[in-house]
Amino acid sequence: MNRKPTRRSFFGQASLVLAAPVTALAAEGRGDDVAARLAALEDANAIRELLHRYAKRVSDGVDAPPAPEVRSVALDSDPEIDVAANGTATARARCTVTTATPIESCGTLVDMARLQGDGVVKHVERRVLHGRLVKRQGVWRLETAELRT
Repeated sequence: MNRKPTRRSFFGQASLVLAAPVTALAAEGRGDDVAARLAALEDANAIRELLHRYAKRVSDGVDAPPAPEVRSVALDSDPEIDVAANGTATARARCTVTTATPIESCGTLVDMARLQGDGVVKHVERRVLHGRLVKRQGVWRLETAELRT
């Protein structure tokens, strides 16, 4: 039988090599540190997903926007997340916001535009979404959301 190494055997051996440091840390009593880091990573991922879901729901009109004139929010980058030990967190994410401000009524054209569902000035700008989050019964919830310049 020919025992020529293949890519599959290489990746099988590579997974054992990569798993060795994790098992060595756990064996040395650093399992608690690894578990804490894993929990912090899971919290950050859950918060990141929550913020992306919130931005999508605001853009779809399902959730109330952080300001009355806001029509849509799109996160531009991954949020910066600070998780506290007491089950709270703060997050900051750069985002692109579309706002719509009603045009002052000054004549027939504006009235006609409003009747057709328009009559607003749309503006796209970059802001920072600040959120306070709280973890209740193992689930992260967005307590407050605020847009800042």
